[in-house]
Amino acid sequence: AELAVAAVQGGGPRGIRAVDADERLVLDRHVEASADVPAGTDLVLWPEDVVGTAGPFAGSAAEAAVQEVARRLGATLVVGVVEGAGDRFRNAAVVLDGEGRPVDRFDKVHRVPFGEYIPFRSLLERVADVSAVPRDAEAGRGPGVLDTPAGRMAVTISYEVFFAHRARSGVEAGGRLLLVPTNASSYTTEQVPAQEAGRWVVQAAPTGYSVVVDQRGRVVAQGPLGDRAVVTEIVELRAGRTLAMRLGDRPGVAAAAMVIAFGWWRSRKLSELDSGMLPSLRRLR
Repeated sequence: AELAVAAVQGGGPRGIRAVDADERLVLDRHVEASADVPAGTDLVLWPEDVVGTAGPFAGSAAEAAVQEVARRLGATLVVGVVEGAGDRFRNAAVVLDGEGRPVDRFDKVHRVPFGEYIPFRSLLERVADVSAVPRDAEAGRGPGVLDTPAGRMAVTISYEVFFAHRARSGVEAGGRLLLVPTNASSYTTEQVPAQEAGRWVVQAAPTGYSVVVDQRGRVVAQGPLGDRAVVTEIVELRAGRTLAMRLGDRPGVAAAAMVIAFGWWRSRKLSELDSGMLPSLRRLR
């Protein structure tokens, strides 16, 4: 099966911290960029945290704006949402159908230390300035998977792409395409999960790179850095599991254990050899 996908990149200046970003401006840029999504697109991916709300996303003005985009496109829309929850927040990928109705969401599991939360905050804030991260993200749970009108999708949000088991969790849960909404991307980190999972990857980033990668890790479509863009491609919805999916981290763990065991054995043999030579050296003296 094939799917027409689009990764929306709103564009704008790079290097701006989250606490300094104008949330409404970021949202407006992606609303405007979505006007360039071709008719007949099945699934549209927006980047991580391009929508920010002080409270629940449901019922907010931002949700209304996003719903209008989904209805105008008549396509499944996956949106990166940062949702306020008191002195904490949630970083989620929210799915809306072609009528603008929310149908599923995934909350980011692997948070960025010193980016989305401060380890030992109460201690560190006494000796360091942690104002750039004024609140901590709540960690989600479960496999990285979204049920959408376009099919079941695996998802890793930004930093999670560095953890192979997160992509694996979504694929093992039936995800046939890997979505990577991100907001700190300056290179195509999706190539590793694509090769491991045997899935096509769609990555959307606010200022780039937004890319589509095939199941062999080849970049087949890519947007620019900084500028507004809509990256489109026809992708395959793939099933089955690669060898890496089946074996997981076990080969690496086994190899590490063998190296440690060999080092221990070699050290012991050298110690035995040294012990055996000492009496001979004493006699020579």
